[in-house]
Amino acid sequence: MLHSLLSFVAITALLSNSFVSAAPARHVARDGSSCTPDKIKTRVDFNKMPPDERKAYTDAVKCLMGKPSNLDRAVYPAATNRYMDYAVIHVNRTQYVHLDAFFLTWHRYFLWIYENDLEQSCGYCGPFPYWDFASTASDPRAFPIFDGSEYSMSGDGIFNDTGPITLGAELTIPHGTGGGCVTTGPFANQVAPLKFIDPSQLIQGTLPADAFAYNDICLMRDLNAYVSQTYTNGTELVAAAHATNASNFEFLLNGVIGSSSLGIHSGAHFSVGGQMDSIHVSAQDPVWYPLHTMIDKVYWSWQQNYPELADQLDGSTGTALNTPPSDVVTLDSTEPDWGYFQLSPIKVRELISTTGGPFCYQYDNVIG
Repeated sequence: MLHSLLSFVAITALLSNSFVSAAPARHVARDGSSCTPDKIKTRVDFNKMPPDERKAYTDAVKCLMGKPSNLDRAVYPAATNRYMDYAVIHVNRTQYVHLDAFFLTWHRYFLWIYENDLEQSCGYCGPFPYWDFASTASDPRAFPIFDGSEYSMSGDGIFNDTGPITLGAELTIPHGTGGGCVTTGPFANQVAPLKFIDPSQLIQGTLPADAFAYNDICLMRDLNAYVSQTYTNGTELVAAAHATNASNFEFLLNGVIGSSSLGIHSGAHFSVGGQMDSIHVSAQDPVWYPLHTMIDKVYWSWQQNYPELADQLDGSTGTALNTPPSDVVTLDSTEPDWGYFQLSPIKVRELISTTGGPFCYQYDNVIG
């Protein structure tokens, strides 16, 4: 499982008719509402939140874990609760929302749905947090987010020396400081029932027959300072926030497939390890959401720094590695759906601005 970033850079499910279906043109608000300055929410760094606010956030996540699933358990046995519904939907969309032109906007909306669910289903009224992985790059364990206290996002996994992690012919990274089950913090001893899915499935363009089976697997982490120091440091983030165009931004985010560079996105995943090493099943780990909110902050910062490029796409298609072959994505392309959370079809242009379309949020500061 830990040898899987052939799942992020060496390769990156099929749209299933069993999930269906969100919304209307760029900068157009839903239901006649508008995003005005008094309505804009501000997303903040988890590590800078007061302890009680951090705990309020993780309590809301655990609340969602206590809500019943809305998926058919006969079809999706791993959908044990509403939180896991998100992870299952993410697996089912992986082929269509990674290493392609839908990645940034699809995940932007996915995060927004999750944020609203925490508010509406669990009464969370605090800010939606991001994990500033550049500020923790020296050693993730030394910061509140991973210190294992009740105010953290849980700590490292129990140490399990499985040796270096080989990610391809040109890339091997040293083992981190964990590797086993997470036993501290709010998500201690959590079951992460979706088993590792081999990245070769991305080449085939299908999911294994048992992709949604229930497995009694613990949440695992292998915090890795070498990876964070190398791939998610401040220099890398500033470079991305000042990318010359959308293609350059995507390169700095995801590296080059099969090369010796992870890029910021994959680097953040591999600095956590465990389930986060798998492109398909990583959303089982609650830190997936602050991590991807930080990716959205990098995207937002690039858009703020270069507003003339804000709606530029990178010219790629709508499937990972163009498998199966698909059309080049434009602003008028329809996004892959978000399962039962979606209301009606949404075009890419509607999700370009964080203060247009369905959104009304910003970040506490601009990178760079």
